[in-house]
Amino acid sequence: MPHSPDDFATYAHARLPELLTTAHLLSGGPGDPREATELVRRTLVKVCARWRRIPRDDVDFYVRRSLVKEYLRRARRRRTRSARQRAVLVLLHWECLGEAEIAQLLGCSTGAVRSRARRGLAVYGGDAERLRGLFTEAAESAKSAESASGGVPFDVPLDAVEQRGRALRRRRRGVVVAGCALLLVPAVVFGAGGFMGAGSADDGSGGRASDVAQSPTRIVAPGERVDAVPGVQVWLTTDGKHWSTPERPNQFRALTGDSDRKEERLKPSVSAQLDPMKSGFFLSGLYRGLSADPARVEVTVDDRRITGTVLTLAGSPGWGVWYARTPLTPEELKSSSVDGGPTVTVYDAAGKVVARGGADE
Repeated sequence: MPHSPDDFATYAHARLPELLTTAHLLSGGPGDPREATELVRRTLVKVCARWRRIPRDDVDFYVRRSLVKEYLRRARRRRTRSARQRAVLVLLHWECLGEAEIAQLLGCSTGAVRSRARRGLAVYGGDAERLRGLFTEAAESAKSAESASGGVPFDVPLDAVEQRGRALRRRRRGVVVAGCALLLVPAVVFGAGGFMGAGSADDGSGGRASDVAQSPTRIVAPGERVDAVPGVQVWLTTDGKHWSTPERPNQFRALTGDSDRKEERLKPSVSAQLDPMKSGFFLSGLYRGLSADPARVEVTVDDRRITGTVLTLAGSPGWGVWYARTPLTPEELKSSSVDGGPTVTVYDAAGKVVARGGADE
């Protein structure tokens, strides 16, 4: 269930000191305090704009991910090559997140997180305690600045943040409405006859509108081929996912994955594969470890959200395949690669996040 709009100010006020400290560490320590301030301000504006759509149990993850993405965007413009490495170090040794959680946040594999953490720690002689000590010193420096200023060290005006956030939400809503209007005009013109003759037929929705698109789900038999997009077929067998593209025929992704540990194989997870095509990149993946079929699979590419289609075998085995009907453009892939690439989130019928993952490396 999403938060009510009034909750945003309460949440932002409570989390502001922690966000400023993390932004301070991401920005590189005792540099210009305005850097951390601007980083948090931009993050909260974007969070405010999407506040109504963020599930209650996913707020901290969304806010933290938005903060890191904003930091990486700014670092990209400045051609800071070690930005992702620093983000991993801060999340691992200051925020105390696990490698799997960091991988979900950055949209990469746990192996990539482990590699960046190892290389980053080597700069500090491989001494994790020393690094944590340096982070603590930087955090204390920020707190000292707070005491000296008599309040929040680097002022982030929450009233102005809310105003900007609401304005951004209205602007996005206007763009969506305009786009939908353009798409609906041909449908109204050519489908008017069918509409007028439909009478009071029940569409199964019970008359309720929903602002969250659910994933279309198709139950298939083992080996039954589905035309996902032109030129691409997807099919399932009891041992995993199969798919063919014009450039890469007869690919296979095993249900058991690469892990030999049973607990890892049974843990809820979702993968993502990107296959090059003439029109862009075909997005698909495999989810597993769920107690039931997902209600929605959503792919996030920068600020764009794509609802996936789900394929599963009869009997609700707790695993299946998802794919996107719309290819990802090369420009979108290049832009999102700075933030770790597309992120896939699986929701249950209650809107709760049950699995999250990123593109395989």
